[in-house]
Amino acid sequence: MPIHDWSRGDAGILHDVHLGWIDGLRAVLNRELLPDPFYALAEPVLGGIVPDVLTLRSPSPIPEPAIVPRLLDDEAERPVTAATLVMQDLPSAEVYGALARHIVVKDSLRDDAVVAVVEIVSRANKTSRDDRDRMVWKTVGLLRSKIHVVLVDVQPPTSPVPRGFHDLICEAHGEVPAPLPESHPLQTVSYQVLEDGTRRSHVVPLRMGDRLPDMPVFLTSHRYVRIPLEETYMTAFDNLPRKFREVLAGRPEGGGVRTS
Repeated sequence: MPIHDWSRGDAGILHDVHLGWIDGLRAVLNRELLPDPFYALAEPVLGGIVPDVLTLRSPSPIPEPAIVPRLLDDEAERPVTAATLVMQDLPSAEVYGALARHIVVKDSLRDDAVVAVVEIVSRANKTSRDDRDRMVWKTVGLLRSKIHVVLVDVQPPTSPVPRGFHDLICEAHGEVPAPLPESHPLQTVSYQVLEDGTRRSHVVPLRMGDRLPDMPVFLTSHRYVRIPLEETYMTAFDNLPRKFREVLAGRPEGGGVRTS
């Protein structure tokens, strides 16, 4: 099932899917993907304007012999297998920001330090310049704290965010964004923080009708797991009432064949 046109639904419908999607991703991370000592939590808030330094402290490196064999290695296998992928390295930036609803992945062997954040962009993140800027500086702040980030943006472009958040995050780092196809205004991005502090981005440009790719969540500088975005998205979508599924699929209310 392709990405739906979320301009057809109101904020309440998106919020419902958003919650179900977050819950599905958290479940698959904890049940199937994350080896000990890593675990995932759905946390509505982490800190205020400046994140809690105890919660978001930079994790210490994991010695290579302690790396769990189940983790994938970006030096041995390409992290993103999508046909269209744009990679770009970003230098450091010095800004923190506020945090919204997301999944955090923590390491219990390092005093529950946050090692990665998975964020599903909401319509509210793209509504105004202030909301846009909070999202950008939040992501930059996490990366500066050496926390890996995955951004999933299936929301239509807006005036404050016409090209997606990756361009704005690149600009916040003082870099010119790598060109992305204008026909693909949606995107999923995995940010990987390397040992020297360089931020490597794995960007998959998307458009309505595309399937969501599996994306890498980095747990160390080079080791990661892949999260099944399409599978968890469709589970959340299928749990919507039928009338809203039909609206988002572009069918008149009551015009589809009832299957559930």
